[in-house]
Amino acid sequence: MNWLFKLLSLLPLSLLHGVGAVVGEIVFWLSPGYRRRTRENLRQAGFNQKEIFSKAGRNAGRQALESIWVWYRPAKEVLKRVTIDEASQELICRLMSGKRPVVFMTPHVGCFEVLPVWLAETFYKTTGRSISILYRPPRKSILRKIVGEARQADGIEACPTNIAGIKRVIRNLREGHTFGALPDQVPSLGEGVWADFFGRPAYTMTLPLKIAAQFDAVRIFAWGRREKHGWVIGAQLWDEPLTGEKTSDALLMNRAIEGIVRQMPEQYAWSYNRYKCPSGVKRPELIKK
Repeated sequence: MNWLFKLLSLLPLSLLHGVGAVVGEIVFWLSPGYRRRTRENLRQAGFNQKEIFSKAGRNAGRQALESIWVWYRPAKEVLKRVTIDEASQELICRLMSGKRPVVFMTPHVGCFEVLPVWLAETFYKTTGRSISILYRPPRKSILRKIVGEARQADGIEACPTNIAGIKRVIRNLREGHTFGALPDQVPSLGEGVWADFFGRPAYTMTLPLKIAAQFDAVRIFAWGRREKHGWVIGAQLWDEPLTGEKTSDALLMNRAIEGIVRQMPEQYAWSYNRYKCPSGVKRPELIKK
């Protein structure tokens, strides 16, 4: 499997995006369950236009193949495909040059794999600050090692979503490094709370909120919007005051994510089972809005 990924990464990004779009379209129409979930999630968020359904499918295919390209290509080659708007550049440079811990929150929109690569290549040598990212190891053992190792690089420490991985994240933050999380990833039992996401209760992770509070960290939402040439990184400071109450703060985080998704709805991972109920978690009878 590793050799196959390496072989795919040798193909031009434009070709991978084209093939990914075709594969994504085919999967969308041939998989009733996948198609149903994508449509339900889009409609739940208020997107009912016919054209956005197939766009979401095509972009899901692009995202899958571009991730392999990002993992296996040299960082300098990846950065040739990355641009960043001036305001986001100024924001991240200012905060990475400071001393406060930084928590980067990257939703499942666009190419979320490209941000750590850009961040490490841009700031690791000059500031010495690396980024720890949490990832959920795949169920298949053949993929587990590949996915973890593929994300590792100078300035990037990929940590599995278990106790050992979280301890590594905390240790790295104490040493002055940064942390990156997918805030709309469904957590396991005891690691989240129920909070509305596009008007429907979703089990929402609280780890980024806990870490930000514990380390008095700066909170930044960041993303990599997919364009013809590659990706455009965007970022915004999330300095909305938190209450300290888990559910209220998770709701604030979800609303901030909703705002980002509405900027580029066709690039969000609508096929992701965002509203699933993890094993052992009880669904709430009522979520206060």
